[in-house]
Amino acid sequence: MVTSRFLSLILSALCAGSPLFAQDKPPVVPVPRDLPVDRLTYEGAELRGLVFGTGPTGELWFACRREWLRKTYPDLASKLENDQNDREWALRVDYARRLAAWDKSLEASPANEQLKGFIDEQISRMDPGLGADGAAGKGPFVLVRLLPKQPRKLIRAKPEYLKLVLVAWHEHIDQVESQSASQTIAALKADNIAWDKQTPDFSEKMPGIPVESEADWELRKAYLSYLHGQKLNFQGTGNSVLEAPEGGGAIPGAGLQEILGKLGPGLLDGALGDLLGEKGPGQNEGSKAVAEASAIADKKKAAQFRITRVEPDLPNRKVTIDDRVYSKMAGPKGPEWRLIHSRTQQADATIPRPQVEAQILKDPKVGPLIAQIRQLGLGEKLDEGIRFGAATLEAKEQADTAFNSIMRQFTRRIDGIPIRWSSPSPALPGT
Repeated sequence: MVTSRFLSLILSALCAGSPLFAQDKPPVVPVPRDLPVDRLTYEGAELRGLVFGTGPTGELWFACRREWLRKTYPDLASKLENDQNDREWALRVDYARRLAAWDKSLEASPANEQLKGFIDEQISRMDPGLGADGAAGKGPFVLVRLLPKQPRKLIRAKPEYLKLVLVAWHEHIDQVESQSASQTIAALKADNIAWDKQTPDFSEKMPGIPVESEADWELRKAYLSYLHGQKLNFQGTGNSVLEAPEGGGAIPGAGLQEILGKLGPGLLDGALGDLLGEKGPGQNEGSKAVAEASAIADKKKAAQFRITRVEPDLPNRKVTIDDRVYSKMAGPKGPEWRLIHSRTQQADATIPRPQVEAQILKDPKVGPLIAQIRQLGLGEKLDEGIRFGAATLEAKEQADTAFNSIMRQFTRRIDGIPIRWSSPSPALPGT
């Protein structure tokens, strides 16, 4: 006769061996000392991947490869994928609502036509019904979201391994999450992949991120408005500013001409003293130029403008480019101009730049100044001015490159990573 106790033992054994009751318990394998991925303890499992970002209140986002997660923790993978799909549905509903409100707030005018068209496209893309076919449903990554109060144990890999992991993921190298960094490097080398020279980008393949804060959303809209809306750019030197054509120009307008003008004919009327005077770099912050640009932007009903100023420091033979973007944003007393991007780029004017200098000599904008200076017998000052001009062009090109990179990063996806994660903006509180 089978006792109830014996039946309980049999049932327990069957349950323990049944897939329906089995728990994710991968075999214990020693962890390599130089494992290149981050490790996160989550609900009794050790997730391996990379920290994707951290919110201002301590919220943690962790990225795992979907393939590794399913293979290592199938039950947990199912739960996390369902969480991600639910989150994707909710964020699409939220973004669609925000986009509709933004579209409604814009005046129907030729200046806003392109921006409103972009918003309409994004509203269609954010249709919640598309969630199962988007990044959340088919992408190679699963994002794990831990709230600040959730228990966690995080072991970070060495920072220099970040690029290695991204390249290995991009090249579909097996065992990235379990083998040593040296083994992964060897695997890439065997495939003739120079991992240290690559810059893989998974931006389009990552799941969407909900709006982190209202400030971040307003900043995202500002960058998108500058990209898709009315373009208003200013260039100048000191407190002098001129509206620049859309897309800028090869020569930073007033900047180079100002330098040459005061190095040459300016000698005759004492203007050189103003330029070479006792002003050092940083003393002229261009507040009058910004105020003038703001007034013009107000008249043209522009929501953003970019101002790029040249500051020549002749005593120290340096040129500084001050590059800023302002946006009309809500403030305590109503809409106000706020700085959303700022970068200072400096170049040494003592370094020869033959190719750039040749470009300057051929430019019709400075040709008359060059001829005038030569007639005055100021060849030495002319050479100095051209060298300053070349330094100016190089610094401006570097500032433009940095700005264009930021624009691509912040406007590629409206549901991309929060701006605070990658480049804290002066417009975000607490940064």
